[in-house]
Amino acid sequence: MKKILTAALLCMALAVTMVPGAFAADTGSNYTQCMAAIQEQKTIQSQAHQTAESLRQQGYGESSSYIKAAQAVWWDAQAEIVAYQKLAKYTDEDIRILTTAVFYEAGHTTDQLREYVAQVVLNRVADSRFPDTVKGVITQPGQYATKYATQAATNSVIAADKQNGTSYYSLCQAAVKKAMMGQVDMPSNVIYQANFAQGKGVWKSVYFNSGWFASTSYFCYG
Repeated sequence: MKKILTAALLCMALAVTMVPGAFAADTGSNYTQCMAAIQEQKTIQSQAHQTAESLRQQGYGESSSYIKAAQAVWWDAQAEIVAYQKLAKYTDEDIRILTTAVFYEAGHTTDQLREYVAQVVLNRVADSRFPDTVKGVITQPGQYATKYATQAATNSVIAADKQNGTSYYSLCQAAVKKAMMGQVDMPSNVIYQANFAQGKGVWKSVYFNSGWFASTSYFCYG
């Protein structure tokens, strides 16, 4: 009974420490925030390892659900570390420009559409046929609007949120960071997004209807 109680307490203590808070304050540069988040996840891994070791010393085997739970926590933290390492490669300017572009392309729609729009831009950045920077893709002639990259456009979105009590910029930024962390499920060769089909075929079409505005967005292979 004592062993079971001890194991339960250890797992409960571990669960409490699992809640990530690196972006809660949203202060400092993106790189600084990512490094803090990575360190936080490493702390979680250390605690998970210590929990598993304590359980082993008490006689629990590797098949124990308690040890498996600690191992799952360790691997979840590892996945977060990899994601934050990817995000850390982007500058604050990259995030600002892409967030602003996502707002003007899909800001008032859904999380799914915002994430897809962000991912298409990143797919282009990784494609040799397009510029190799976020700003380059957004300002490429004949593609997105050049104004999306301006500070004035960003300021306009933030000001509108403040005036209207909305949070569209934050929603778009969350979509952008999710894409930058490699957490948006989209093939890398989907490089077109518009209200019509193009390229080498449609990967997915998404219908949106707000009640006053309706559209279908096509995400296509290139």
